[in-house]
Amino acid sequence: MIKMNKEIIERNTTELVAGYDGLKLYLNKDYPHNLPKAVLVISHGLAVHSHQFVDFAKTMNNNDVAVYRFDARGHGKSDGRDKIHLNSYFEMVEDLRLVVEKAKIENPNIPIYVMGHSMGGHITALYTTKYPQAVDGVILAGAVLRYSQLNLDDLPRPEPADSFVNGIEIMHKIFDLPMEEKDSDWDDPLILETFSVSFMNGFKEGIQYLKANAEKFNAPVLLVSGSDDLNVVPKDAIDFYQETTSKDKSLRLYSGLGHYLMFEPNGDLVVTDIVGWINQRVHK
Repeated sequence: MIKMNKEIIERNTTELVAGYDGLKLYLNKDYPHNLPKAVLVISHGLAVHSHQFVDFAKTMNNNDVAVYRFDARGHGKSDGRDKIHLNSYFEMVEDLRLVVEKAKIENPNIPIYVMGHSMGGHITALYTTKYPQAVDGVILAGAVLRYSQLNLDDLPRPEPADSFVNGIEIMHKIFDLPMEEKDSDWDDPLILETFSVSFMNGFKEGIQYLKANAEKFNAPVLLVSGSDDLNVVPKDAIDFYQETTSKDKSLRLYSGLGHYLMFEPNGDLVVTDIVGWINQRVHK
């Protein structure tokens, strides 16, 4: 445990926090041994959950960065599994806003960063566009930013917005895998095997908003993308990088890496670059 602001803060804790409409979100807080020099809030991708980042969080802690990682509504251990339908991704933007505000209150005078992967990157980009001065910087990893190529078919999908689809079939289509080739990741009981079609349809509104409001995104940003990403192709990151008005922006493309970036073999380079990017801004 560490002492901060006369309070004892356990290094690793979990709790349920209220989303924008009161729905309970499962939050993990991971603190380093030392006083954190920054806090990183993580927004995960579609169908997965925050435990995916447990090793990543340990690396951040080893570099004196605290991590707040939470399960999005309808995902992981948060409420709403198999029953949540989105009206808009801005609902999840407001959930993220509340988690960030909690991090600010609990860590006064410490820089706050947000990292979003895939769907979480989409949410993070929407959040930082809507609230330009909310955080000290963002990391967009394999983020859905322009829908240059996403193997989910044209949007909106033909199914009713309040219906559920087979997530395993969708993910196998994205990665062009035969159904009999089941990725071991899907053995995780917290992975969503079904999710509302509204989660996919919501990307259309979000992309339109990001394109129409590109000049409003001015936060420091690091975009990371893999050359072999079959889900969200690098063109999404490249176009976003070129169109944003941020004066502090970096784009890094990693040869041979796919959509999961830091979780793949040789993904340590991505983690090292993220740590370095945060360090450069904390120490300015």
